[in-house]
Amino acid sequence: MDRRRKTSSNSLNGAKLRKNILKSYWEGTIMELSLRKINALFKKEIKDLGKNMNVSIMYFLPIIFSVIYSKILGASSSEEGIGKSYILIMCLGMSLTLITGFCIAMLIAEEKEKNTLRTLMLSGVSAAEFLAGKALITLLLTEIIDIVIFFIIGIEVKYLGIYILLTTPVIFTMIELGAVIGILSPNQMSTGVIGMPVLFVFLMLPIFSRFNKTFETLAGIIPNTHMNTMLEKSLKGEALGSGDIKRIAIMIAWIIIGALIFVFVYKKRGLDK
Repeated sequence: MDRRRKTSSNSLNGAKLRKNILKSYWEGTIMELSLRKINALFKKEIKDLGKNMNVSIMYFLPIIFSVIYSKILGASSSEEGIGKSYILIMCLGMSLTLITGFCIAMLIAEEKEKNTLRTLMLSGVSAAEFLAGKALITLLLTEIIDIVIFFIIGIEVKYLGIYILLTTPVIFTMIELGAVIGILSPNQMSTGVIGMPVLFVFLMLPIFSRFNKTFETLAGIIPNTHMNTMLEKSLKGEALGSGDIKRIAIMIAWIIIGALIFVFVYKKRGLDK
């Protein structure tokens, strides 16, 4: 009797083990297929970069303005004209709104406008894979352009690490908000109408906060302001301390807020409506 129970128990354990192995295999296969599709979509985005003139122009605007501001506003020295850190912050704000926010919105809206989104969906691409491809190209381009701006303005290389570390959380937030705008927009033209009021707040509030107490209070809500404050502090050679924990927490909180807004809008509207 004991031998039978032992044999039965071993059989059940063996069956469970085989089931777990098969489950792991299929989950791994599904993940691999998903990554392959995302990689294919990412490569497609790279090939299509120059085809959309509206998006291409936006890619170059922050770089062009960083050159103009550096020459005209006297960024050759931190003691002349407007300091390098302030010019960097102005150009960075432009990059975060025009490239990170508007470009992903326009890329999503373009697919809907040309009906290529529906074609992708019919070919087996999921909404998550489609959005991941758009988010990856936006993240990559934003990081590259932000680094180009950094060197054009003439910031010392030793600050590059902290610069990337502080800007990346805000990039994630702007990608999420840009994706929401893209979902809500039926075509590329409407991204400006829907997105401008939202992204204009993120661009202008930190600038106006320097001149008005009310704007300063309002600017304290958004992550860009805290990114700018910590950037200025770091570029002066000051270390970030315990007083900056609240600023970092607000930046992280906005990533969560952006994700929740995106999930809510996506559930309400879907991707191709």
